[in-house]
Amino acid sequence: MFAFVVKGFSATASFRVPESHTFQQTLPFPPVTTLTGLMGAAIGLSFKDVMSFREDKGILFGVIGSNHGEMKDLWKYNKVKSNESLKDVLIREFLTDFSLIIAIASEDQTVLSEIRDGFCNPKYALTLGNSDDLFKIISVSPVVKAESVKCSTFENTVLAGDKTLEYESAIDLKNTPITYRVRAPQVFLLPTAFSFKGEERRVSKRKQFTFVGSPIKLKNPLPVYKIEDTTFYLL
Repeated sequence: MFAFVVKGFSATASFRVPESHTFQQTLPFPPVTTLTGLMGAAIGLSFKDVMSFREDKGILFGVIGSNHGEMKDLWKYNKVKSNESLKDVLIREFLTDFSLIIAIASEDQTVLSEIRDGFCNPKYALTLGNSDDLFKIISVSPVVKAESVKCSTFENTVLAGDKTLEYESAIDLKNTPITYRVRAPQVFLLPTAFSFKGEERRVSKRKQFTFVGSPIKLKNPLPVYKIEDTTFYLL
């Protein structure tokens, strides 16, 4: 397995849960579909094309994220109902001062080099949610051989499946600052594939993912990849 790492940040980020409407909750970290779209913007592919590209080339993602705060933004908008224009509001959650580390991996080293070139010179603006949530790249590592290892402790990342019955807390409360926010793992059923018809797209497949905040230890270790000095679980 070959891989490279992209590090960056955004002043704000918002990863809307697909089914949320007037109250738009954000996921703690970008899901696979958001990372796929980010890659598409970097290499100049539409969302439909980059979804196929990811599947054909066997592209995998690892993600580690953190933020310094959260906020809610009130939006006012007009909607049309029965030929009448009505005013309404919605609330959208945002993460602030969001730092993100992405691992992009594949068995095809040549394809990864092409993707890396895209992140070094993106075809389109890179965003983490809305068009205003610009993603500032700090560094892009070389493509390297990723070392496969086993790991049972995870923090600030995303795991495949529902792990809520398979973990115990790995927090040392005696040495944890009182200002530290303890965040239990959250499980979301999220889209992983779509069917496309013109400009319309519909969810064709969903999978469960566990979003891990505070440190946890799994009963059974999972296979992960060590890329340079960082360990990633690949999705």
